[in-house]
Amino acid sequence: MGKVSIAGSKFNIEVVSRGEQVTFRLVVEYETSGGDRLVGQSTLPVESRSEVTTDTLSAALTEWADGRDVATVTGFSVVEEQVARRGGEVPEAGDETLLVEPSERDVASGQTTRKATARASRYVEGDHLLYYEGGPESAVYGYTTEGVVTEAPPIEHQHRENEPDKIRLNVGERTKLVPLAWVIGHADEADEPVDKPRDL
Repeated sequence: MGKVSIAGSKFNIEVVSRGEQVTFRLVVEYETSGGDRLVGQSTLPVESRSEVTTDTLSAALTEWADGRDVATVTGFSVVEEQVARRGGEVPEAGDETLLVEPSERDVASGQTTRKATARASRYVEGDHLLYYEGGPESAVYGYTTEGVVTEAPPIEHQHRENEPDKIRLNVGERTKLVPLAWVIGHADEADEPVDKPRDL
């Protein structure tokens, strides 16, 4: 790990493993009814290239265009963004902690985190879970599938924000971080059918 200084601040440089932090963005070129040529973008709820299917793109484009002034779509692309390095600020020796009153947003965030952690306490490594792919109200996916817990929350990272509201599941050929809000429950106890079973 190296260090870099910029504008008076010092940062530790962390190497990010290939595939650890990947985002897929849909970039759309279009014309409005007024003839303006614009470029819009949105994040796709996928974690690998294999998930960027024709159906996924069709649904994502439809969802993106809904509510926008789109007369004509002139082209689109899916851009894969992969973090290669990231920096965390180096704490100065002897720094005093500044005590401030928490904002309403901070309080709400803390309450959400506590609820998510409490809900996750019933899941342990090896549990077979049923969940909604893309979320229960997703217009892109909207189906149920399954996975096996490989890392129970709270999921902690050394150099970036922890993820107490997510759970890591083995979904066949890889593992995937899934929001707890998408998890229905244990597969053998859930009333929901498995729309797309996986070979686990």
